Amino acid sequence: MGATDPAKAELAQLIKEAIGKAYPEIALDEKELLYSISYSLDAEWDISSSIAMRIARQVKKTPAEVAEAAAKGMRSGRLIVSATSLGGYINAKLDEKELVRQVIGDVVEMGGRYGSSDTGRGKKVLIEYPSVNPNKPWHLGHLRNPLLGDSISRIMAFCSYKVERMDYIDDLGLQMAEMLWGSRHLDWNPNGKKYDQFLGEKYVEINRHIKEPGVEDEIKSLLKIIEDPKERDSVESATVREIAENCVRAQYATAFAYGICHDGMVWESDILHERLLDNALALLKEKGIARVPESGKYAGCLVVSKGAVENGEDDSKVLVRSNGAATYLAKDIAFHMWKLGIMKADFKFSKFIKQPDGTCVLSTGAAGEPAGFGRADIAVNTIGSAQKAQQEILKNVLSEVSGRSSVLHHLSYGEVGLAEGSLSGRKGTWLGESRNYTADDLLRETKAKALDMMKASREPAGGVDPEEVSGRVALAAIKFDFLRVDPARKLVFDWDRALDFNANSGPYCMYMYARATRILEKGAADPKRIMPGGFAQMGRGDELALVKLISQCRDVVEKACKEYRPNVIADYVMELSFMFGKFYQSTDVLKSGEAMPLRLAIVWAARQAIYNMLCLLGIETVERM
Repeated sequence: MGATDPAKAELAQLIKEAIGKAYPEIALDEKELLYSISYSLDAEWDISSSIAMRIARQVKKTPAEVAEAAAKGMRSGRLIVSATSLGGYINAKLDEKELVRQVIGDVVEMGGRYGSSDTGRGKKVLIEYPSVNPNKPWHLGHLRNPLLGDSISRIMAFCSYKVERMDYIDDLGLQMAEMLWGSRHLDWNPNGKKYDQFLGEKYVEINRHIKEPGVEDEIKSLLKIIEDPKERDSVESATVREIAENCVRAQYATAFAYGICHDGMVWESDILHERLLDNALALLKEKGIARVPESGKYAGCLVVSKGAVENGEDDSKVLVRSNGAATYLAKDIAFHMWKLGIMKADFKFSKFIKQPDGTCVLSTGAAGEPAGFGRADIAVNTIGSAQKAQQEILKNVLSEVSGRSSVLHHLSYGEVGLAEGSLSGRKGTWLGESRNYTADDLLRETKAKALDMMKASREPAGGVDPEEVSGRVALAAIKFDFLRVDPARKLVFDWDRALDFNANSGPYCMYMYARATRILEKGAADPKRIMPGGFAQMGRGDELALVKLISQCRDVVEKACKEYRPNVIADYVMELSFMFGKFYQSTDVLKSGEAMPLRLAIVWAARQAIYNMLCLLGIETVERM
C-alpha cells in the first residue's frame, strides 16, 4: 500500500547497481541508500545522493572518486535520464514528463490514501492520551498532550497500524481524596458553571485549607478508604466516582470541540478492584524483577531490582511502600502489562459518552462486556519529559517481564508555559485576571477573532457559513501552532501570537487548499482524462518543483511515524502550501492553452496532498474562505 517516491526508488536502484559493479565487495542496503537521497535546489540537477561519503572509507577511496565511479557506471532509467558527480555527491537529472505522469497517476489511484504506508500492517499499537486528572479543566499545559496523541494516532493508522486510542483516568490518589473532602466542607453547587471549571476552582480553594487543623488527617483517612478494594461499595468510593465521571464528561466536551476522540478509557479504581495490580506484582516477584529488601532504607518495601532500573536515579525503585501503599509506578506497570497482553484482566466495558464521529467511548466499570482492548504489540505513552526517568524504568520492567524489546515508546514532550510563568492546577496559575488559560477559553477567543476577520473581509466568499469556517480556521491556527514545534522542545505559549493569523500558518495551508479548489472548479478539471500527449507540456520551473515535493509525501509520513513527530508533517504541508502558492502565482493555470489540462492535474494532486497531510494533524479543510 502507498506510493513511495518513484524518483528516489529508481535512483537508489541505479546507484546500487553501479556501486556493485565498481566495488563488488560493498553490499549496500536499500534503506540506507534511500536515506542518502534528497532533492536538489540546483537548476541543473534534480536529485542527489551522499552515499559515496558513507562508503568511501570502506573502499579506501575519496568520496569524490566513489561518486565519479558510480555516476560513470550508472545506466539511465525510466525517470533518471543522466548522472554526474560533484564534491562527493552523485547528482541525477529527471525526465520531468515521466515524473509528473507517475506522480499524478499515483495520486489519482490512491486519493485520500496518497502518502499512506504499510509499515505497520499486522501490528497493533495502543496510544494513551491525555490522562488528565479528573479534577480540573484542560488548561494550555494539558492541551499539547491530546493534540500530539490524536495526531500520532492518525499518522500510525495511515501507516496501517491497528490503533487503539486509550484514556487513563486516575480517579484515586491524594487529589481525589481532597476533592471528596471539598464536597463535604465547601459550597459544592456549580450553579451552571462547566463542571471541570468548577472543580478546578474548588481544587485551588481546597489547597488553601490544607494547613488548617485536622484537614490533612481527614484527607488521609478518606484516601485510605477510597484506595481499599474492600470499600468499592462505600459512600466515599461512590461519591469520588461520581465527581470524576462528571468531570470527565466535561473534559470530553472540550476534547470533542477539538475533534479529539477515543476508543476506550480505563479507570484506576477498576484496575485496583480487578486485582490486576496484585497479580502483576506477584508476577514481578516470581520472575525476580521485584524484591523486598530486609535492611537499608527500602527495608519492607517492594522495589524494582537493579536489572530493570538501568537509568534510574536510585539503585532501586519503590513499588509498594512498607505501609502497604502502592505507588503510581506500580499501578502503571500493572496497567501496561494488561496493555501488552502480559497480564489478563476481566475488565467490563460499557458505553460512556457519544462522540462527534458517531462512536461511543467505552469505559471500564462494574457492569458491561469485554471489548477486546489490549494485547498490543506496542504501547505509546504521550507524557511530558518530566516523567522520562519513570518511563525508562517502566520500559525496562516491561521488556524484562515480556522478553520483548521496544514494547513501549515514551512520546516525550516539553512542558507548555506562559511567557509570565508556568501553569499549575494546584496553585491555580491557569486562572488569570483577564482570561482563564484553559483550552476552552483559547478556542472561544480564537474563533471570535476568526469570525471578526471574516466579517471585516471586503470580498467575503459566496456560500460560506461564517460560523463553521471560523471554527475550523480557529482549530487550524491552534493545532498548527502546537504541533509544528518539535515535541522535545519546550513550548512557551504566547496568546497574542496564537491569535495572529498573519503569523500562524495553519489557516494559510487551509487557504491554499481552498484556492486550489476554486481553480479546479473554474477549470472543470478531471486528472484522469489527461491525454498522453498532454504530458509533453511539462516544464522545468515551479511546476516541476511542486511535483517533486508532492512525490515525497509517503517518505515524510513514514519519517513522522517512525520518529513519533507530527511536526514533520506540519513542516512538510507548510512547504507544500508555499510551493503551491508560488506555482499558481507564477503560472496562469486557466490560461495555459494546451498545457491547461496538465496544470489542472498538478493543482488537483497538490490539493489532495495538502488535504491528506492536514487530516493527519486533525485539521479540517473548507472549500471556500
